[in-house]
Amino acid sequence: MRISENQLRETLSREVQVSDQVNERLRDTYEILEKRQEDSGKKKYYGRNLRAAAAAAAIICCGVPSIVYASVKTGFFEGMFGNSTKKSTEVIHREIDDGKDGKVTVDIPSKEFVPVDEAKAEAMIGQWVTDEPIVREIGEHTLTIESFAYDKNGAWMYFTLGREGGVTALQGDMDTNLTKGAYFTDDAEFYFNLNCGEEIFGCDNIYIDMEKSTDELLYCSDYILWSEGVEEGDTPKLSIERYPCTRGELYAMSDEERAAADIQTETIELSDKGQIPVQSIDLGENGFLEYSPVSVSVDMSKGMGLSDEEAQDPYYMKHLEIRYKDGSSYVVSDQEGCIENNGYVMGAGVWYKAAFNRLVDTDEIAEILVNDVRFPAE
Repeated sequence: MRISENQLRETLSREVQVSDQVNERLRDTYEILEKRQEDSGKKKYYGRNLRAAAAAAAIICCGVPSIVYASVKTGFFEGMFGNSTKKSTEVIHREIDDGKDGKVTVDIPSKEFVPVDEAKAEAMIGQWVTDEPIVREIGEHTLTIESFAYDKNGAWMYFTLGREGGVTALQGDMDTNLTKGAYFTDDAEFYFNLNCGEEIFGCDNIYIDMEKSTDELLYCSDYILWSEGVEEGDTPKLSIERYPCTRGELYAMSDEERAAADIQTETIELSDKGQIPVQSIDLGENGFLEYSPVSVSVDMSKGMGLSDEEAQDPYYMKHLEIRYKDGSSYVVSDQEGCIENNGYVMGAGVWYKAAFNRLVDTDEIAEILVNDVRFPAE
């Protein structure tokens, strides 16, 4: 729909009736935007004429409350669950050197990304997504945690990493997006990881948005799975290690030299929003799993016909699919079809965990299929 300049002026000149709830959400949005500018050292004035802002928003869409409120989390929703800058890929066949003067064919699974409805995303998980940025200057790099959310099984962190002259601490490209994720380089003078105390740590896959990113600023979607289930009250933390040298130099040291190195560690609590609730389907000895709009965790020792040893091997997850009431489905992974529609998967003891790369409406699930076992949600 095209809007002329006169129409724009006419709309903005009207007395727009805005509810107290919308006013409050708009006010919260501007406060967050101003704080982001302060944290970046480039404060910008955002007008406080909330009624005019609501009118401008109304030009674009009718759903002012949800759209405006969700706008501060746009990067998170799109980066973690959308497809505006992520491209779906078919199965890729590659030949690699096997180290024995021969070649081995490796299949990189297909991956599909789908659109995300921001208003629906806000309604489903918005209350558990942080909207206050966490900014840290680490040497010449600036790390900004834009948004974070977590559940019992995993976490989702949208962050940027910038450095004038080019980011040197993190390396990633289309190949890493398709395989193991971005990684810290030998030139990095720091490292970070996620944990929930000393016993629960996060394993992750960092996807770099190749369309939005530049040499000096990387936009990153970090899919994280916990080594053990997070209980209520467990607080996710980011641990940043700052080195007196580069990582390459640090790991070239002897054990004694490394132990004596001045490594400074900062621990940051990432969220006070609480965890996204999970639901469970318990079939007794015939099967057990937990799921939420963003993850699923399956006890492979029950109902799968596997030995204790096999239950701990993710290889034995042959097919994982969420089937909806309308007849559609979301194939999270399929070994035979070489499909991996997820942000990250891992085995943790007898648990097979998957972080979704799209939001799942749990109210619309009819059943979850794991290998040949059906878990009815109704």
